[in-house]
Amino acid sequence: MKITNFNVNWVQIKNRCRTTINKGDSNTMPSDNWKKKLILAEHSPLRVGNISVHFEKIPYYVSTHLVRHHIGIEKFVGTSREDRTGKPREERRQTDNVQMDIDMNPQALINISRKRLCTQADETTREYWNEVVEGVREHDEMLAWGCVPECIRDGGCPEFQTCGLYTQFQAMNKDANLSDMQERYDRFDEQRKVLIRRRKRK
Repeated sequence: MKITNFNVNWVQIKNRCRTTINKGDSNTMPSDNWKKKLILAEHSPLRVGNISVHFEKIPYYVSTHLVRHHIGIEKFVGTSREDRTGKPREERRQTDNVQMDIDMNPQALINISRKRLCTQADETTREYWNEVVEGVREHDEMLAWGCVPECIRDGGCPEFQTCGLYTQFQAMNKDANLSDMQERYDRFDEQRKVLIRRRKRK
């Protein structure tokens, strides 16, 4: 996975917010706390900007999970046509790799994360999307912070059958005020970073 273009301008986003309240433009970069508030509120200026992601190789079935998302995102998947690949379709497997490009705005990144970081999502798809989130983190810490599973966003599991992630999260954070949305996000992101550091050491 590679981030091929990252064009998210927080000054521009802030100025779109200022337009909606009849204020003029500002050249001042918003604070991280302001960015967090906007991410949690999900006001329309969060749709300003573009993030492009390229997968040189991604299992075909994982690409089909990602193409289901359609708001604020465009997807381009390598063809399986026999006249282009030289391989009959009937010989292809869902696990065969394809190329894929994604163009999305920041809100789409956040929306997709809610579904694909859920531990009921396909494990391999979750791994690929976690890689996207960590790639985004290299460009923008706050946007990565805003990428959480649905249960962290909602303060509970909305699924037909729970995977137990939120119950585990509550048990690990008994000292936190989990009714506070920003604190839930802060705790989740802190714990995610710890897990990533452990994986890198292995």
